[in-house]
Amino acid sequence: MPEITVHVPDFASMEDDEVRQHPLTRHSDGKWSALSQVLKSDFETERMNINEAWAMTSLAWRCPACSRKKIDIARKTESGVILCQLERHHDHLGDLAARILRETAWLDNTDPLYTQRKRACAAVLPLVERFAETLVCMDCNAADAAMQKDLGRRVHPDFSFSPGEIGAFVDARPNCAHELNFEKGLAIWAKADADFQQRLVFIEQIAGRLTLGLHDREQYNDSYNLVGDQDARMFLSLATSQLGARGKLPQLWEALRARSCASDGHRSAQTKTTAPRVRVPTPKEFAEYDRAMQKPGPWSKTAADWRCACCSRSKQEIIRPSGKGKWTGHIHEICDYREVTDERALQFRSAYRAERPIFESYVKVTICQDCRLVMTDAGKLRADGRGGENCLSPDVVRSLVREARPNCRHDVSDQQLREAIETSRSWSSGADDFWTHCRQAGEASLRLSQYVDGRGMPFALARQHAITDLTQSGDLPGSNAEEVFDWLIQERKRLDKQGL
Repeated sequence: MPEITVHVPDFASMEDDEVRQHPLTRHSDGKWSALSQVLKSDFETERMNINEAWAMTSLAWRCPACSRKKIDIARKTESGVILCQLERHHDHLGDLAARILRETAWLDNTDPLYTQRKRACAAVLPLVERFAETLVCMDCNAADAAMQKDLGRRVHPDFSFSPGEIGAFVDARPNCAHELNFEKGLAIWAKADADFQQRLVFIEQIAGRLTLGLHDREQYNDSYNLVGDQDARMFLSLATSQLGARGKLPQLWEALRARSCASDGHRSAQTKTTAPRVRVPTPKEFAEYDRAMQKPGPWSKTAADWRCACCSRSKQEIIRPSGKGKWTGHIHEICDYREVTDERALQFRSAYRAERPIFESYVKVTICQDCRLVMTDAGKLRADGRGGENCLSPDVVRSLVREARPNCRHDVSDQQLREAIETSRSWSSGADDFWTHCRQAGEASLRLSQYVDGRGMPFALARQHAITDLTQSGDLPGSNAEEVFDWLIQERKRLDKQGL
């Protein structure tokens, strides 16, 4: 067998030219790309706002709606930032269909038929939509909403123009927002609305059949359905096994994304000269929204008097109008970690982590959509490419949003986020160490089980084999391996008992 050596790139420290020439980036774009350098020169600015969709598509990408190339899509804002944004455009008819099915055909999630019914509903949705989710330029995505607004109440609120229809009513010019042709838009809508209405009838009919269980489909052995390139999975397993339970594969995707995206002129950093006009939901609007959110999830699981664990706003105070004027406001679960209190556990854990804090468990807390967006924004700014909820501690988020206004998105600047990221670094690394510890305890338990259950060995002999294996792989120290192993087995039991 040939021996393969893989050199893992450090995208965070590489020069732009090195990133451009790397095999992993040959089909990608980003602030390091040749196109970005051309745009900076043409627009005479170094400030760019590049989102992930733009960064992860090729230089040759064209908008399927307006047919413009990337170099013609990018444009400079009044504040001197080059916008490089692609958006996922989807058919909102699918959202409406999902709501109808949830309200009629879905069962309670405790019902034994729930999984079958949910699977049947999911299979129907692609048949309802007039077009599949499509990546389009920011201007075409905005043109869809703008034309609907111009057409007014004659348009169903869940109607969406397809990419081809958008391309037919926009006047696309290089490096400019689209101008709309109202007459063309009206004619296109009139033709598309007939199809839209027929699909509405179809979803009502199929919802009735699904409610009666006429399309339930049994499915077993989910794990047997292998998905993806199995050779790639096997290579990944080989690399992972060499690192051991305490090792960690480099986060190449996150590192490349952080190296490629740019957030100059990010929404949170915009200087607001006047406070935005706040729209407060009426009791009727909130009741309708609350009723629509009674599906399995954090919103329905929380009480009516719930308040966000970070900004303390109520359910009625966290909803706000979306870009399309519809009410939006979700509740998310995040981890709030608890530090180790047992001295013996602290002794073992300190061998792997010298600094504090060291966490032994977590509790789930619920926060609002806007507090979660603060964490998402911080993840985009974090220089090492590691986003996610462990980027900021809940306490730091609380300090950022302590003056939260009802029915508004939180006003947090990029500078505040960067400072908050630095404040949370020890907490963030402690959270990562907790999950590494969980993997290590799980690996010890798994290795013991492989010898006891898989090979039928007596416990004492299996224990010695497992300790030898884990010591050789570096997962156990050489000096007190047996003591650490026994403690890890107890830790796995403790974590299992807590449901972690």
